[in-house]
Amino acid sequence: MNFFGAKPYSPEMGELEDYLRSHEGVSVDNLFHGSEYFFILKEKDLLVLKMTLLRVNASPLPDQAYFVNEDFLLESKGPKEDSWNMSCMPAPKGSYDPREALKNKSWSIHGLNLKVLYPEEFSK
Repeated sequence: MNFFGAKPYSPEMGELEDYLRSHEGVSVDNLFHGSEYFFILKEKDLLVLKMTLLRVNASPLPDQAYFVNEDFLLESKGPKEDSWNMSCMPAPKGSYDPREALKNKSWSIHGLNLKVLYPEEFSK
């Protein structure tokens, strides 16, 4: 649970796709907890390689940002001098197994495959 009381997703909240649609365009912290839903999102083809960004809670430090690479690992080029932010910064340089990087951590996701979330919009 985060500071504002938002709970990470669980099936009791409804279908995963509906949950993701309800957060479209809204920055919501801690949408998920642990690595389980990373792999569910992967199976549902919701991740866009080299575009999907995960923001992992590193409290009390700024959150750490990773991109999903072509091997479905979490990757970061590392922080640069101008990338420091009180809220979020790139993770240390490297590629990370999502099972380890997300273990016991809350995280948010941005840049999902809209064709899967909104198929009717792309069938026109």
